[in-house]
Amino acid sequence: MLELLPAIDTTLEQFLLNYISTRGGESLNLAQILTRGTASDGGLFVPEKWPSLSTRELAALLSGEYAEIAGQVLELFGADSLATGNITEVVSKAVQGFQQPVGPPVTQLKDGLWALELMHGPTLAFKDFALAPLAEIIATVLKQENRQATVLCATSGDTGAATVSAFANRDNLRAVVLFPEGGVSEFQRKQMTTTGADNVLTLCVKGDFDACQNMVKALYQTEAAKDYGYTAVNSINMVRILLQTAYYFRTSGLIQKKTGKASSFIVPTGNFGNVYAAYIAKQMGAPINRLIVTSNDNDVLPRLFESSIMQGTATVKTISPSMDIQVSSNFERLLWHIKNCDGTAVQSAQQSLENRSRYELTETEMQTLTTDFRALKCSEGEANSAMQYMQTEFNKTICPHTATAVHAYTTLGPDADADAETVIVETAHPAKFSAAVEKATGTTPTAPPYALQQLQNSEVMHSCDATIQSIQAAIDGFFN
Repeated sequence: MLELLPAIDTTLEQFLLNYISTRGGESLNLAQILTRGTASDGGLFVPEKWPSLSTRELAALLSGEYAEIAGQVLELFGADSLATGNITEVVSKAVQGFQQPVGPPVTQLKDGLWALELMHGPTLAFKDFALAPLAEIIATVLKQENRQATVLCATSGDTGAATVSAFANRDNLRAVVLFPEGGVSEFQRKQMTTTGADNVLTLCVKGDFDACQNMVKALYQTEAAKDYGYTAVNSINMVRILLQTAYYFRTSGLIQKKTGKASSFIVPTGNFGNVYAAYIAKQMGAPINRLIVTSNDNDVLPRLFESSIMQGTATVKTISPSMDIQVSSNFERLLWHIKNCDGTAVQSAQQSLENRSRYELTETEMQTLTTDFRALKCSEGEANSAMQYMQTEFNKTICPHTATAVHAYTTLGPDADADAETVIVETAHPAKFSAAVEKATGTTPTAPPYALQQLQNSEVMHSCDATIQSIQAAIDGFFN
């Protein structure tokens, strides 16, 4: 049962909070961006400003259960525009079947070190805590408005599985999931291909994740977009990111209550959505000090921090495939803040990235970036050592993605943040990457029975080229 928190004092000013494109165009409310991917100018939606919180409102966001906090966050960001009724009840309904519906466990490993365990949803990854509520919200709105929509999702593994789980067999909704051929684990692939749901199309794309992501963005600009009602659930969907802020409020609140200190989060990062959610919570007053971004050998963000140059290279396949990314889409949202909310400047940088595969930040912009963030790379060997360390030190088995965060902790030590408690963000269950975990630790992780049962079903997926024509033809052939 939800603990009732003090009500948010929503004001007319908060009701009127709108969202604009990072590239300067449009101004829409929360309902209008709910089923939108990119803005019409190709940018991503961001709130025009952060909501103002009273001391009472902030206290409400730092206590209680996940659904209550998520509902309060959405109220602050304009949920009154959504045709859902009580938004907290909608979120609560979405997570009531989770193993930990009250919220992700926050475990103290030792003095000064904590773990935020985000892998207790239906598909054993952090995406569940946002995608399940997002699916419930979208389904509720579509039913009220008697509309249909088709969810598009590019995935390097976990987002696709969570999308299929959240949207399968829903009325008024279809889901199309694109994943790179050979770019996800067997466990992740089977989570996407074994539901048997008639409203879900899973596409194995002959290309890398960035190709899948580019195809999804391009599909929004096609003539078929209106007919199918294409919508996004990747972390380019702003509502999904707002839902993820809830577990950063909850975690930092729990730790502050116990220790009197703020938290610094170490976040395994691919598309930058999860850590951007933490940034939002920090901007709204959550007791968060530093945000440490970690990557595998696809180290586009650590290289930016070292050189001030954003420049992608060829994607390398690693033991942590969910981070095998060279274009972190959500970094564009942070870039908007770094460039003083100047849409024209963001558009220029993004065009340079698209046309010249690079842009460069100024010294002042780098100072703004490093005020809140730092970034570290973790090689495969270092990830293996980190998994061994957690097994030996805490008898805790972790996935290769989480291992990049552990490597950052063991590398930085007290330098991670001497004034705050350090939180390692566990993004996925190790059983999803059992071969890599067993090779590193000698331990074979076992998934919960509820997650294994579905994987025994037959797989259904379709193969296609990384072109708009091939993907749209597959969609037309499956749904018509």
